[in-house]
Amino acid sequence: MNLNNLKNALEKIIFELNANGKHESANFFQTRYDQIIIFGDKISLEIVESLSTCRAMAQYANFSLREEKLLDDVVNYALDIKKMMP
Repeated sequence: MNLNNLKNALEKIIFELNANGKHESANFFQTRYDQIIIFGDKISLEIVESLSTCRAMAQYANFSLREEKLLDDVVNYALDIKKMMP
């Protein structure tokens, strides 16, 4: 399981959302990012699940097209990791 792509995608979306004043959405991703840093490859299914199912956030948080693309990256990397989990 390679978490580097997911961590990089999270860093990008956190930066973008904070830069655009969407701090509540950024905090959602920051919390999960921090958990990934703490647990590393022992990441829980719950964390991966929350990242793999958060696409609706783009609608209710009024994401820009760039933010949606970054969100797609996060979701897709989370789905890749989820497939590899027992």
